[in-house]
Amino acid sequence: MTNTAPAILILEDTRTVQNYIRDVLRPIEARHPILLARRLTEAQEIAARTGIALFIVDIGLPDGDGIDFLCEMSMLHPDSRALIVTSTPTDDFRERARQLGVLHFMAKPLERRALLDAVVNLLLPPTASDGGPTGFEATLGGLSPVDIIQLKCLRNTGGCIELREEHLFGQVWFENGEIIHAECTLPGARHSGDEALQCILLWRIGCIRDVQNPRTVARTIHTSWQQLLMDAGAQAAESAVP
Repeated sequence: MTNTAPAILILEDTRTVQNYIRDVLRPIEARHPILLARRLTEAQEIAARTGIALFIVDIGLPDGDGIDFLCEMSMLHPDSRALIVTSTPTDDFRERARQLGVLHFMAKPLERRALLDAVVNLLLPPTASDGGPTGFEATLGGLSPVDIIQLKCLRNTGGCIELREEHLFGQVWFENGEIIHAECTLPGARHSGDEALQCILLWRIGCIRDVQNPRTVARTIHTSWQQLLMDAGAQAAESAVP
């Protein structure tokens, strides 16, 4: 299947919500075909053969995590944008999510006008030639380890993720939304704990994946994830100063 314009892919397992989003977006369907998926496998098949302008993704899915799906899509569709919808009701989640520069969040239940406005803005080009409004600059290709790890923590996730950048390799373990351990391998060196995590947070990701059945590790990192990411930001700013 080939579309003349890049599509909007809605990945949402609840059919009523999926149909609601599609109905809200009908005014722009002529410009951007709307494609539907209820499982990660369906969405992966669609994305492999179709140009996607915008992913609208639920986080909690029966066969996986919407965040991991978007990390995968950052390799396949780096110029695409993303809107994550979540049932998480807390103001704290929404506030921390808004701090992310790469992904846009909306909480369920979705309000029609706000949803349509958000999608229209996300589909704007990065800059308007007439000097008008500027669209969202962020794309999936801009995902960084900080973005992904923050998303994982916001989800109160557990398990382990693996990150690679050329000759660099790292793993980060989570428990109940906190970072508990990290390891990284550099040319001629291997680090673990806080030192490894701070190294990983400065990378630009080549690829990322969830580790299936990760080994059990002892906790080596005891600082809150918020403080760890703040420290990494400060370190990145210092290294950028000539």
